[in-house]
Amino acid sequence: MSASVEGNHQGDPQTGAADGAERFKDLFDGVEDLIKRVAEIDSPEIQKIRAKARVALMMARSAVEDGATHVGRRARAAADSTDGYVHQYPWYALGLGTALGFGLGVLVGRGVD
Repeated sequence: MSASVEGNHQGDPQTGAADGAERFKDLFDGVEDLIKRVAEIDSPEIQKIRAKARVALMMARSAVEDGATHVGRRARAAADSTDGYVHQYPWYALGLGTALGFGLGVLVGRGVD
């Protein structure tokens, strides 16, 4: 399982986010399926556990949705702020990008030796 988890950190960040959302959906669907299968058992203890699992599932879904919304808003605000800065100070942004690229090139070059 660790190999599949490590492989998801490469590539497009949006693909990774979509893959993470798909994993949560699969997890939630699996828990929901388990709750449905346990519904046939008439034990009061099982019914209590089933109710607790259902509440926990609803809370987890809500938390994931709220977190995704919050991250999306913060990312949009950061992108808008960066876009405004680049439009207001294009030469500074170009110089900063050049300096960062040069610094990264020097670091990578030292690591190759």
